Amino acid sequence: MYTTRIYYQDTDAGGVVYFANYLKFFEKSWFRHLLSIGISIPDWERDGTYVIVKTVSLDITEKLFYGDEIAVETSVSEVRNSYFVLDHKVSKNNKTTARGRTTMVCIDAKGKPKRIPEDFRARLMSSSP
Repeated sequence: MYTTRIYYQDTDAGGVVYFANYLKFFEKSWFRHLLSIGISIPDWERDGTYVIVKTVSLDITEKLFYGDEIAVETSVSEVRNSYFVLDHKVSKNNKTTARGRTTMVCIDAKGKPKRIPEDFRARLMSSSP
């Protein structure tokens, strides 16, 4: 889980979190989640496996404001041959304020899709429901 406070830099002129900043929250959360299950993206990159975002979706159900404290939870919802799907939940005071989904694709150094390495896949599968 990733926790943070909403800073001025995260907001628009009205003091509401700008929608694109949710993607930054998601990235910090999924990076932390992958580390928690033993997946270090920089280590995998050194071995020739890169992970890129293919698609992302966001559903904001309640606005967040400058100064709010939030928690972002990420979970693995699907694992396929060359991609995996992460679900994200943003909450304030234990109330969900937004949900998102990110599809991540494994590629090689030339940018071509590649199979998720077996150890990487096993770690993803161990953390999915």
